[in-house]
Amino acid sequence: MSEHVHSQESFAIPGLIRRYVDRNVGSGPAPRRVRFAQIGKMQLKPGRWLSFAAKQEMAIHRVEFAWDARFRLATLVSVHVRDWYRDGDGGLDGRLFGRMPIIHAGGAEVARGEAMRYLAELPWAPHAMLANHALEWREIDGRSVEVSTLVGKTRVAVMLQLDSQGDITEASADARPRLVGKEAVPTAFRGVYSEYRVIGGVRMPTAPKRRGCCQRVRTRISADD
Repeated sequence: MSEHVHSQESFAIPGLIRRYVDRNVGSGPAPRRVRFAQIGKMQLKPGRWLSFAAKQEMAIHRVEFAWDARFRLATLVSVHVRDWYRDGDGGLDGRLFGRMPIIHAGGAEVARGEAMRYLAELPWAPHAMLANHALEWREIDGRSVEVSTLVGKTRVAVMLQLDSQGDITEASADARPRLVGKEAVPTAFRGVYSEYRVIGGVRMPTAPKRRGCCQRVRTRISADD
């Protein structure tokens, strides 16, 4: 399935976002992709945090990303997880020791949730805010904007909040599909961005926190060496 591209008029970019990009992106052409590394912890159940290390790649001119993470379950026991979205499709796969399949999620609801992840993580790929014509923008007020895209014929959207300095500090959605067992359940989602630093010539948040129902994530962002 090909990715929908909006007309020039439909993706008119709010001044809030243009100023954000001007502030955080240097001069020169936009790259095709950005890559960065993550270390963090994820709480899947109350009181149980799993450490992980990951590498993520995000496309600039299209809605597309891939996240490859390794979670440590115990000494010498790890799970490799791949989360991805491309061309209207998306999914999540987990393999014990990187070989034995133990988790798989796909389908229309999962794809919509993965596309929303890309929207929520645009502060890590600010070039895409201007260069990705599959994004549609709507200014809500002086501190918030909505960014959306189409997954097939379904529109998905995320709200971005900015502070008084013009930095994006929060991404949220009322109903992002989240995997619960074998089903994708619409769940309120909120991510908080802080500690902006320059990485690879781009100023971006390096200490995000994310929460959706019982799941919490704490991450540190660095350059992918």
